[in-house]
Amino acid sequence: MADGVTDTTAHDTDDYLDDADERPGRISGWWLLPIGGLLWWAAGFLPWLLHEIYQAVGLEPASLEEIDGFTPLPLAAPDAVAVLVTTSVIGGALAGGSTRLARYRASGAVAAVVGTALTAAGVGAVAWWQVLSAEGADDAKANALLAVTAGGTLLGLFLGLLAALAPAPLRALALALPVVLADGWVWGLVPGHSAVPQGTWWIFAIVLGIALGLGVDRNPLQMLGWLPAAGLVWVLQAAGPVLDAVGGYFAPGAAPLAVPAVLDAAWGPLVETTLSTDGHHLEGWVVGLLIGVAVAGLRLTWFSRDEDDDEAFDALRGEFAGP
Repeated sequence: MADGVTDTTAHDTDDYLDDADERPGRISGWWLLPIGGLLWWAAGFLPWLLHEIYQAVGLEPASLEEIDGFTPLPLAAPDAVAVLVTTSVIGGALAGGSTRLARYRASGAVAAVVGTALTAAGVGAVAWWQVLSAEGADDAKANALLAVTAGGTLLGLFLGLLAALAPAPLRALALALPVVLADGWVWGLVPGHSAVPQGTWWIFAIVLGIALGLGVDRNPLQMLGWLPAAGLVWVLQAAGPVLDAVGGYFAPGAAPLAVPAVLDAAWGPLVETTLSTDGHHLEGWVVGLLIGVAVAGLRLTWFSRDEDDDEAFDALRGEFAGP
């Protein structure tokens, strides 16, 4: 038993701390400078970019001013706070997760973070200038929304890096918030919808199952990590009601922002949703757990086959090497 645990730990260590010559087919960390930035903006904010395109081609109603003006960030969107949180967290998580592509994880992580930061600074500056140039602009609200974007991006980056670099049991935990926000991101791709969490049970089930399955590599006992991950997802399912409750404080013409008032508005929906089964879509939990078991089983089979191939290769190499 002790040998099995040691072997599993050694494999986990190899997965996250390996050298370039042990990671064939991976790319140089330098490539993650543009890749990280593109994943953050072009992928994370894809719902908003498509929204702008839909307006330009007539799939969504828009005024002439909206059609003529392209805004790279949804700072002036009706549900700006919820959309910014959803897209920035998803984008940051994708950028951080791209670290898995690099030969060296450390250099890949640095490149992904730097690339995302540079892209966010450039895109944010353009969006901020556009919003403040509009008539009746509210500087304080624009700055607050940029702060929300920056906070969501940093949080998403952290979660993506954690999912990419941490041992398997922490992976599902790191993906808890993206799991909850994923349905809003998906609906945002559809004309006439905003990237706002809506609690669609089947999208939640699919993403939850994949996230749980990714939390298992070589040892079935790693499924114990699903317990804290499930608890965190349960609490974070209050994200939709919380974002809806605080969104009004950032709207144009609203009273000056006060952090205590925003926190107080968020606390009620958070507690109410957490302590109730309403809004948690239990059917999504059941289907998600089944999908998670299936994905985990496939991954266990895959890694087991790789280990058998490695053992056979080592035995064959020993025979040719001789005594």
